[in-house]
Amino acid sequence: MHSLSSARGFTLIETLVATGILVTALAGVAQLFVLGSHLTRQAGASGIALVAAQDKLESLRGRALTYDPSGLEATDAALEPSPQSSLSEDIDPYVDWLDDYGEAQSTPDGAVLTRRWRITSMGETTPDAIAIEVCVYPFTPNGSARGAAGCLSTIRTRQP
Repeated sequence: MHSLSSARGFTLIETLVATGILVTALAGVAQLFVLGSHLTRQAGASGIALVAAQDKLESLRGRALTYDPSGLEATDAALEPSPQSSLSEDIDPYVDWLDDYGEAQSTPDGAVLTRRWRITSMGETTPDAIAIEVCVYPFTPNGSARGAAGCLSTIRTRQP
C-alpha cells in the first residue's frame, strides 16, 4: 500500500499559497486595528465635547430664574433669549472657546473647541420656561460650524 506522506517537505507552490493566505489574514487584522484606534480617538473627542457641553449647561442651569421676594420675575442676564443663529454662528455672549485642557477662554487664540449655546423661551403657552441648548464644535478659524462633536439640551422652569 502506498503512503500519502512524503519525505520531500513542502513544494514552493504550497509555501507561496500559505504565505499569501497568512498575509491576507494579517492585512485584515491590521485594518481592524487601525479602525479600532480611529474609533477610540473619535469616542475620546466626543466624550470631551460632551463634558464641555454638560459643564456649560450646568453653569446656565445654576443661574437665577426665579421670583424676587415681592413676586416679580428675577432672571439672570445670562438666561436672556438668544438669537436663533447662536448655535451656527459665533455671537457674543453665546460663545466661548476651549483650549487643550478644556478651560474656557473669551478669545479663539489657541482654541481647539468652540462652545455655543442658545436660550429659547418656550413661548406664550409656558412663559415661565426656557429651553437651553449647548453644542460643542471642533474649532475652525473662520468660525464655520462643521459638525457638532456633542450637543445637550434641557428645559428649565421658573421656580419660586
